[in-house]
Amino acid sequence: MPGKKSDGAVNLPGKGIWQNTFDPRIQSIPSYLPGERGSSFGLKRGYMTTAFPKSSKTKSNRFYLLNFLYNPSAVQVSHSIDAANQVMPAYTRSDQDSGTPLVAAGGTLSFSLLFDRSYEMSDPSQYDTIEGTYGVMADIHVLYNMVGINAPQVVWDENGGSSSDSSGETKNTVGIMQMNPVWARFGQARHAFTDKLPNLSRMEYFGYLNDIGITYSHFTQRMTPVRCAVSISMQLMSSAGWA
Repeated sequence: MPGKKSDGAVNLPGKGIWQNTFDPRIQSIPSYLPGERGSSFGLKRGYMTTAFPKSSKTKSNRFYLLNFLYNPSAVQVSHSIDAANQVMPAYTRSDQDSGTPLVAAGGTLSFSLLFDRSYEMSDPSQYDTIEGTYGVMADIHVLYNMVGINAPQVVWDENGGSSSDSSGETKNTVGIMQMNPVWARFGQARHAFTDKLPNLSRMEYFGYLNDIGITYSHFTQRMTPVRCAVSISMQLMSSAGWA
């Protein structure tokens, strides 16, 4: 878990930080409704998580979860037809062509997030944690891991052999952004109605992130970022075969 010095995330942010958690004091936000039908539902926060093919057996090696501190105030969704990448409806195709095209679905999703690590950075009891050391970089590195910017790489020495760093692990490098499929989930309905409505109606979207903008706004005396705003743009795709 993040926040524990023993998980190695300080030295290897590309592997160690797979989930971000928040100080309970900043999450104590009352909801408008105390509960539904006698139960305390509380405030449901959204998240993004790595997607996998349903047949995949390597989830533990590539799993990343970015929890939202605050739900976005606006979520923009657009759908359009791409003339250069047409997907014909099922009734126009051959009866033998029963597959679902794994291409962009002609839709985009955009929203903004805010992360704040004021409590962790000002609490002496959390100075040795990931969040208390790096501030909102603990959240940003989870995002970097999801899109492949943090990339493990084997470094070769002059003789052609592999050379590992002082911790005995493969070195992590700053790589390029990749088209890694993710799920963006914003809410939870009272009832699933899986036989009535598709996932889109529950504000659950599948695709890959194609644009990320990060603005760091507050810093400590060591220039550790305490707050940041993140704008995210996502290319929607068909979720057939993905979990």
